[in-house]
Amino acid sequence: MTPAAFITTSWDDGHPLDFRVAEMLARHDLPGTFYVPRSADRETMSPARLRDLSATFEIGAHTLTHVNLNRATDPEAQGEIAGSKAWVEDTTSRTCVMFCPPAGKYSRRHLQPIREAGFVGVRTVELVSLDAPRPEGDLLVMPTTVQAHPHGRLCFARNFARRAARRNLRLYLLHGRSSDWVDLARSILFDVLERGGVFHLWGHSWEIEEAGQWHRLEEVFRFLGRFAGEVNALTNGGICQAIRATGRAGNPPAMDDAGHPPARRPPGYRPSLGPTVMDESASFFRQS
Repeated sequence: MTPAAFITTSWDDGHPLDFRVAEMLARHDLPGTFYVPRSADRETMSPARLRDLSATFEIGAHTLTHVNLNRATDPEAQGEIAGSKAWVEDTTSRTCVMFCPPAGKYSRRHLQPIREAGFVGVRTVELVSLDAPRPEGDLLVMPTTVQAHPHGRLCFARNFARRAARRNLRLYLLHGRSSDWVDLARSILFDVLERGGVFHLWGHSWEIEEAGQWHRLEEVFRFLGRFAGEVNALTNGGICQAIRATGRAGNPPAMDDAGHPPARRPPGYRPSLGPTVMDESASFFRQS
């Protein structure tokens, strides 16, 4: 029996251009989790706009001030983590179950304050993974598959090396020889459809703008949308809640649109979002 297949997407930093991503997701009946800080060096959406977004998509916490947790003192980190959950919930009037450390910068010592704050899962920036969220005590650690951004092979090599992610390296060697994120996404998704696993696309809307990747993102969303009715298309929190409820990444329990959209939305579903704000491995990587 083929293991369950999942599609999920997540988007970091709370930039106003997240609404362009949200509208594109909605057109293709895809779920999204948006990790939003209260403030950051770049512009962030207003509380009113965040409430609009939360009516259809999941909102995750991203610290209060987009801080690098590894550069914060332990009390500062604890305040940023717990405070971000409280801020998201106060702003949206919805439960916040997911946390993402800015730039994926965190250490194992931060997992305990993330647990104590009441989060179910923490999303990382581990690339080219098809794994379901992994248990760390009663917290689930969620990797990603493809970032919606052009990367050279050296970037992937560093990502794998930091995490000793040999399985991810093997998957990349199998699928990523073009070094093109769209081709990589297509190839890996077919693997998920055949073998099961979690396909997790993530990115930053401001980065998509700077790199001129909107048309390519639309291309990938169109491709993912073709298969959204054949797999479990869930938010990050929806997948973690399903695993917590069943003990495995199997058929998930029903989720509602209040932060955890159902696996299949009805035909023609369109949310109201308001106006848009606009040794083989070593030799392989030496080629980059």
